[in-house]
Amino acid sequence: MIQNTGELAKDASAEQNIKAEQTRLIYRSMPFSLLAILINSSILSLVLWQVIEHSTIIGWLVAVYLTTLYRFLTYRNFLSTKPAQDGIEFWRRLAILGAALSGALWGAASLLLFPLEHVAYQALLVFVIAGMSAGAVTTLSSIFAASATFLLLTLLPFVWRFLFLESDVGYAMSAMGILFTLIVVISSKRLNQSIQESLKVRYERQLAEETIIYQAHYDELTQLPNRRLFIDRLNQEITRAQRHQHFGAILFLDLDHFKNINDSLGHRVGDILLQEVAQRLRRRIRNEDTVARLGGDEFVILLTEIGDSREITSSWAQNFAAKIQLLFTEPFMVQEHELHLSASIGVTLFPINGAVPEDLLQQADVAMYRAKAEGRDQSRFFLPSMQEAVHQRLEIEKGLRRALVAGELELYYQLQVDITGACIGAEALLRWNHPERGLIAPNEFISVAEETGLIYKIGDWVLATACRDMAQIGFNRPITLSVNVSPKQFREANFVERVQNIINGCRINPSQLRFEITENVLIENLDQTVERMQQLKKCGISFSIDDFGTGHSSLAYLKQLPVEMLKIDRSFVRDISTEPNDAIIVETILDMARHMGLKVVAEGVETPEAFAFLKEKGCEYFQGYLFSRPVPLQDLLTKMESTAA
Repeated sequence: MIQNTGELAKDASAEQNIKAEQTRLIYRSMPFSLLAILINSSILSLVLWQVIEHSTIIGWLVAVYLTTLYRFLTYRNFLSTKPAQDGIEFWRRLAILGAALSGALWGAASLLLFPLEHVAYQALLVFVIAGMSAGAVTTLSSIFAASATFLLLTLLPFVWRFLFLESDVGYAMSAMGILFTLIVVISSKRLNQSIQESLKVRYERQLAEETIIYQAHYDELTQLPNRRLFIDRLNQEITRAQRHQHFGAILFLDLDHFKNINDSLGHRVGDILLQEVAQRLRRRIRNEDTVARLGGDEFVILLTEIGDSREITSSWAQNFAAKIQLLFTEPFMVQEHELHLSASIGVTLFPINGAVPEDLLQQADVAMYRAKAEGRDQSRFFLPSMQEAVHQRLEIEKGLRRALVAGELELYYQLQVDITGACIGAEALLRWNHPERGLIAPNEFISVAEETGLIYKIGDWVLATACRDMAQIGFNRPITLSVNVSPKQFREANFVERVQNIINGCRINPSQLRFEITENVLIENLDQTVERMQQLKKCGISFSIDDFGTGHSSLAYLKQLPVEMLKIDRSFVRDISTEPNDAIIVETILDMARHMGLKVVAEGVETPEAFAFLKEKGCEYFQGYLFSRPVPLQDLLTKMESTAA
């Protein structure tokens, strides 16, 4: 099979990285190696002083010292230079040359320092040369050319010297010398292969982690920061602005009539157009600013440290918004289509007392829709008169408080199945049965619950209800019930105690309970997180990481956490059969989980094509509309019976 250009470039990069690390390894071990050479050569010369001509010993020892000095200076220069990857080959060759010179000198010792009449001194020489050869296996094998060169130049003269003694003992020593040479060279080769494999695995893991992190924080189409990264940067800028008493601004852009272009010319043209828009925006902002794509045709710009007063900041932001609109006066040329675009822009300033990043984005979004409503192709600042949209959050908070008292919260369950379609578990999903709006999904109210602290009461209700339902499902069903745990709820001081009380009160088997935590739980106070997870695991509860691939977790965290399962986020699964990057991310997660002994559940499996792809790549557990929509408990029991049948 012919590899494409990207795969070849990736392989070449991997090989270059491995070679560079091999070179660094050999230089790291050089001080110990050189010290051993100095000590052994000095002791050998001192002992042989009585039986070998002094001028020969002095000449050989001076050559050894000079070679060692050369190698030490090379080592010092390597450390001070810190060569880039493209310049590592030069230092690799210098390392091989140094090993060759040292090997040649130790080989010369077998010829020049061999005491013909003194067997005891011969034994000492043999012992030193064998020891230096064995040491070379450990210090030089990261580059096989260096170790092999040293070993052959050191040992072949030794073999030749005994061969020409023309005695039975000499022949025997030559034969054993050849055997020893083969053994150490083969050992060096095997060690070199082990080092290469270890470096390759480490490089691939690092690359996989970097890929997942990048894909989780950058928009695939435009390579701009995505919403997650933008929120993170905005949060930092709010803190800095409050500390240093300055103001910044957020510009929310929406392309006018972009849907018409997509519908008439196709998504390919639309995607290229979005990339062109991203390029123009990126070139227009300052280095300290951020432009991100939130999704679709929505972009947002973070302007930092604009002014020390709201008046100056407002004027500066208004002028900048006008400059952004000027970017759209020149038409875009996409596949021979001349496309004319405009943008509606909403602007809000920060910091505002009590306003979190999500609030500011919502304000800018509200202002943008006002700009659209007033004719498009213009900008509007967020004003108090636009507060109606923001006040909806207060209405949600009031409604949630009422819902907890009035019993409006309900649990629905979505089946989790194995590769055969058999039920292996279910995830408990919260719904709000609003008296006027009907069932409301948690994405509309959970953020408000977390901000207001209602998440603690809601979380307790969810866990208690799920455990009561688990008791109704029964012990004899070999399934696991997954319950989502909010980061705030998980970090609460008495969380473990409350969980134990709920489990004991419902009299369920805790081994049938799994907590789903998000990656955000992992990045704050890792030691406390591990301790809390271990306490819950002792109770019998297992853990999975929800929406894996979209947060901040790393392999270093995963190795420390008592996690049994990863859940691939539905955003990667939804278009897995048509989006190559999503497929690569999913394959990477599956491979990583397999190496770490973790189970994987793919969320959001909605089509037979996605199911077939995931099965082919080794995924064993699935969840999504293809198997079951979220249903009430009684419907869940019915579905479990049907899947069992």
